[in-house]
Amino acid sequence: MESQTVNQLIKQSRKRRGLTQQDLANQAGLSLRTVQRIEKGTEEISGFSLRQISQVLEIPLEQLIMPNVNQISIDNNQSGSIKALYLASLTFLVNPLLGLLVPAIMGYTKQNKDAQYSKHLKKIIIIHATGLLFLGAFIGYILAADFLKIGLPSSLNYIFNSWLFLLLPVCYYVVIIIFTVVNYFRIKGSDVSQD
Repeated sequence: MESQTVNQLIKQSRKRRGLTQQDLANQAGLSLRTVQRIEKGTEEISGFSLRQISQVLEIPLEQLIMPNVNQISIDNNQSGSIKALYLASLTFLVNPLLGLLVPAIMGYTKQNKDAQYSKHLKKIIIIHATGLLFLGAFIGYILAADFLKIGLPSSLNYIFNSWLFLLLPVCYYVVIIIFTVVNYFRIKGSDVSQD
């Protein structure tokens, strides 16, 4: 008898139980896209995903692991999840608030966080919150001064009435992009183990 790959075994077991890919994803606490990639064999299966799927499908973990040990990667350092956090933080390009909210929601809903994941999530939240606070205070001061007809000091008046005023949002975006890209490739290169 020809041995099945882990992908085929998962797919057949899911169908035998009458579950859709979405059902399996929901019950296992995974994304639909992850289940689809696992069944297609286009993604290495993390230890966490494998454990969740084996529990839902009631397949002993050993039955999945032993014949298919070369298809399974144990992501102890969660580098893929951390990289996803940094990529999600780039949503600030659409709306600066999203760069803070999207990673925060991802971090809050992640089930198997470790210390490295939490450390990187905290760094992302701090840099985005600081940037938003600075940008918001600066723009808020200008709006309040204009609305309340408060005279600005001559040094600030010069800045607000010149092209220098545009440097603040540009600097904000440049700093966040550099922070994100540097950390993403640092994780990619070192696989988080040196942090």
